[in-house]
Amino acid sequence: MSATDRLSVGVIVHHVASMYPIEIDVARAIATGKAVTDVTWDAVTQLNAKHAHEHAEETKTTALGLLRRNSREAADAVRAFTDEELDRAAPFSLSFGAPVTAQFVIEDHALRHSWHHLAHIRTALKPVTF
Repeated sequence: MSATDRLSVGVIVHHVASMYPIEIDVARAIATGKAVTDVTWDAVTQLNAKHAHEHAEETKTTALGLLRRNSREAADAVRAFTDEELDRAAPFSLSFGAPVTAQFVIEDHALRHSWHHLAHIRTALKPVTF
């Protein structure tokens, strides 16, 4: 059982929406060639736990509104990256200090992260058959 198995769909959707600005900021830093060293798995775990606690009673309306706004802003930000910026690499602490490109951060974090949670939500909402 993962930590997200105990969270409501609203909290998970709000979590995904809340992470878009952070994920875009990390991609922007990498795009400038700046190493990102302060984003650790321990920090992510703490941030996720704090978010889940603070938003335990999140409403569908609020979560979906935040998702619409932040995903639109993230998509606009991604479209603004130049090819040169997308190709630029810098050390990234979530990848154990390996140099990764801004494109990798966008694809592996902003995109994969939301798809990961969507897959879990879909699985949880499937009717059980016997």
